[in-house]
Amino acid sequence: MMYPMQLFPRGTVLASLLTLLCVGCGGSDGPAPSTDPQATISGTVTYDGKPIPLDSAVVFHCTEKGVTASGKVDSLGKYSLTGSIEHLGIPAGRYQVTVQPPQVKLPVMGEPGYEDVMMGKIPAAPVVKEIPAKFHKMESSGLVFEVKEGENTFDLDLKKLE
Repeated sequence: MMYPMQLFPRGTVLASLLTLLCVGCGGSDGPAPSTDPQATISGTVTYDGKPIPLDSAVVFHCTEKGVTASGKVDSLGKYSLTGSIEHLGIPAGRYQVTVQPPQVKLPVMGEPGYEDVMMGKIPAAPVVKEIPAKFHKMESSGLVFEVKEGENTFDLDLKKLE
């Protein structure tokens, strides 16, 4: 069965086109750059002088400015952070810091354990003794750093900070 094509009054079509044009005319490439002094953050995270596990995460969060910067740890324990919106940089300020173990890699289709994941059985994250649980959450980490304009280096030995 064929249905007749519904015609819209010209005014409705014109108003719709104008709305679409106006929405696209903002000229914005995302959030405006921060006027705060900008910083870079890097360092090394160890446990008793030895690098923590590869792909662990170092997260700096400034609640005052609503900014989070994070990065992964390499095989030597080194990290370098980027802001959540890369081209904006990391504003200077007071940051709470967490260190989190590598995320559990879930199996993909065809790998052992895939069916279990599809049934909601998510494997538990392994306990990583090199990153004590207190450092996983902002509420308990106790790590707070003042990030200054320019380059900042924060080296952490989690064993000494326990």
